[in-house]
Amino acid sequence: MRPFVRNIGFALASLVVLSSVASAQRTTARNTSSASSTKTLWEIGADAGIGLELAVPDPAPKTNTLSLPIPAIRAGFFINDQWSLEPSLSYQYTKTEDVDALSVYRLGFAGLYHFDANRMHRQLYLRPFLNLIGVSFGGQSDSDTELGVGVGLKWPKLNGRMAWRGELNLARQMDAEITSLNVLWGISFFTR
Repeated sequence: MRPFVRNIGFALASLVVLSSVASAQRTTARNTSSASSTKTLWEIGADAGIGLELAVPDPAPKTNTLSLPIPAIRAGFFINDQWSLEPSLSYQYTKTEDVDALSVYRLGFAGLYHFDANRMHRQLYLRPFLNLIGVSFGGQSDSDTELGVGVGLKWPKLNGRMAWRGELNLARQMDAEITSLNVLWGISFFTR
């Protein structure tokens, strides 16, 4: 459990540092630019996904997973027109008769770099991410850290108020030594 507490502490400290840097950048931009009347932009969304484990330690079987309808929710905060910070959360609870319940949560932190700053155009993006994973089964609990990078595309709709979002990413769970290739499909809504 200590690695989990350490990982949560590291993630929260990183989020505080990134938030303070973003706040300082916004303050500087407001003081030096005449465009200080622009509102803060948020992206709220949900994703569904399909995952394929690429390398599984023996003798465990290879596992394919499909998570529907909404396995993860996310909220992106735009620092500027090209960068956004995006925390996410997912929770899964599975209970089968005569088998202990399985509970899995995933707390994620990502930074999206948009190659095109105009939200009215299709936007190609790069998304490095860090996920903290917790698992509870049969009275035992464990945690792991997952690192990855994704490449995706946003398709704007409704005059930029929403967008479809597709992504292909590669992720690596550090302790479990599991590498997975994932496809995500989601929808996003923007505050302006």
